[in-house]
Amino acid sequence: IDFRTGPPSIRNENGQLVGFVFVDVTTDDIQGYVDAAAKRLQERVTFPPGYYIQWAGQFEYLKSAEERLAVVVPFTLLIIFLLIFLNTKSVARTVIVLLAVPFSLVGAFWFLYILDYNMSVAVWVGLIALAGLDAETGVVMLLYLDHAWDKFAAEGRLRTPADLRAAVIEGAVQRIRPKIMTVCAILFGLLPIMWSPVTQAGADVMKRIAAPMIGGVVTSAVLELLLYPTIYILWRRRHLPEPDATDVSPLNTPVQVVRPSPGSHLWWIVPVVLLGAAAGGYYFWQRQSMRSEAALASAHDTPFATRTANGLTVNFYHPQGGLKFAMNEVTIEFHDAKTGEPTDAG
Repeated sequence: IDFRTGPPSIRNENGQLVGFVFVDVTTDDIQGYVDAAAKRLQERVTFPPGYYIQWAGQFEYLKSAEERLAVVVPFTLLIIFLLIFLNTKSVARTVIVLLAVPFSLVGAFWFLYILDYNMSVAVWVGLIALAGLDAETGVVMLLYLDHAWDKFAAEGRLRTPADLRAAVIEGAVQRIRPKIMTVCAILFGLLPIMWSPVTQAGADVMKRIAAPMIGGVVTSAVLELLLYPTIYILWRRRHLPEPDATDVSPLNTPVQVVRPSPGSHLWWIVPVVLLGAAAGGYYFWQRQSMRSEAALASAHDTPFATRTANGLTVNFYHPQGGLKFAMNEVTIEFHDAKTGEPTDAG
């Protein structure tokens, strides 16, 4: 009779015998941990025929949530598009309002990158809430610009591009104070969440919901005030009356005919640049996450301390390569001193 280390219990699932190995994850990047652990298991462990490994627990819940979000997020954007279209009765107005979404994604992804937050369900919830908030503020901005257009049109002052610029400036100026008040109200309501201690219940989830909203609201406010009027001018320019070179003013002075600039047809460059900036922020954010995973994997490959006692070699690993002056998360591995194989110390 001899003793060997084995699973404490074996269950039956889907007609197959299953042995569970429980792991306490010390990082919030579950996807990165599973990728790194699966790669290491593939390199070091060879399973007999008929055996395989499957990840469950929080990772399984994460994948299930990602499948639901793949349906919820496009459906949410479609609902926002339909609501705005029912309000404005114009596809062009709806598209202009939805341009606030890429404006806000620029700040959202960069703020998540600065805070070193990984993509999670809570972050997606914050992005969905941010999309609705951007649509609301975009509708109000468009409303002020339309009021200025209607006012100048009723007074007969919309004849040249210069009149259009004057109308847009008047409407945009009226929107500055309400926009600043909206941004301040949102920031003053969400910033206390970012200051909450980590030990508070639900703080990690609430921070990841609030982070994309804080970063997105700031850039959305700046870009809406600067680029919305420009996009509105490019759209409304085609609604101006056709200039007549033979028309004269009451003082018999020929009216100057203003031709559109040669580059006016390049208005699509603005959204392309914004989408590129948002994609760049997302790329750097994902790259930083990959670097963190690589640093974590390399730190676990080299122990910062090793001790041998009673036939066991004990290796100590730290994500940053050594103990720090703070709370430390240390991984301890036990190996047989003779063979070097991992062993269960009991």
